[in-house]
Amino acid sequence: MRPNPLTDDAPGPGRERQAKLAALLFPADEVAVRARRIHDAMLEQSPQLRTANFTVIGTDDLEALFALYDREFFRGLLGEMLMEDGAHPMGFRLSRRLTRAGGQTMRQVRQVRKGSRTVQQVEYEISVSTTLLFSTFQNVEREVIVGGLVCRNRLESLQRIFEHELLHLAEFLGWGRSSCTAENFHRLSRRIFGHEGVTHDLVTPREQAAVAFDVRVGDTVRFDLEGVTYRGRVNRITRRATVLVESPHGEEFTDGRRYLTFYVPLPLLRKDRAG
Repeated sequence: MRPNPLTDDAPGPGRERQAKLAALLFPADEVAVRARRIHDAMLEQSPQLRTANFTVIGTDDLEALFALYDREFFRGLLGEMLMEDGAHPMGFRLSRRLTRAGGQTMRQVRQVRKGSRTVQQVEYEISVSTTLLFSTFQNVEREVIVGGLVCRNRLESLQRIFEHELLHLAEFLGWGRSSCTAENFHRLSRRIFGHEGVTHDLVTPREQAAVAFDVRVGDTVRFDLEGVTYRGRVNRITRRATVLVESPHGEEFTDGRRYLTFYVPLPLLRKDRAG
């Protein structure tokens, strides 16, 4: 992504920031201690996260995670840089629509009036996928790896996702752009968090649907709605299954047939073995 100019009053990305961020280095045993301290603090302080495999989370938990990580791993640099850029407080969001990525960090620049001038204001937002978080460590029993590290519970998965997104934020603040496929991101991830990779192998809705409900894309299924039984084909699986039911009243698709589209909770589907 190309760097965007910052506000006229802000120091912005540059060598001084890059040097500070590049100087961060923690041995593996210290990373483990600091990450565990954050893990325990979240369970102790959060009104929502009562167990490591929590079932409720709020944006205030993401705010708390940011403060803890900024203190433990970044020596307060992230907060300082956000303040310098006039981008504090940054935004946090829990997303049901993120079904392939565990998280996302957005950097936006908008025009604002400051006195008689129009300047560019930078805003940041970190989103975390609740769809993937809550699909993981539920029904599907397998090893979960995030950032190249094995996660033993949902909170550890959240931490690894959040660490990855904080690295994107750090790159945006220091370099004005960020890419987890580039060497700079890999170097920061190894030095700061000891990550051994940049991908997230969380349980997807498709995987959970196959294991828990024996439903897959392409399957013929039945479901009841307002006393009527419908029979159709599963076209997509996210939080719900998208089922196409052939009907002369439906929308025409590329196969030349017409379908009504239904978004059906997975527990309501019954596999149509005859199909």
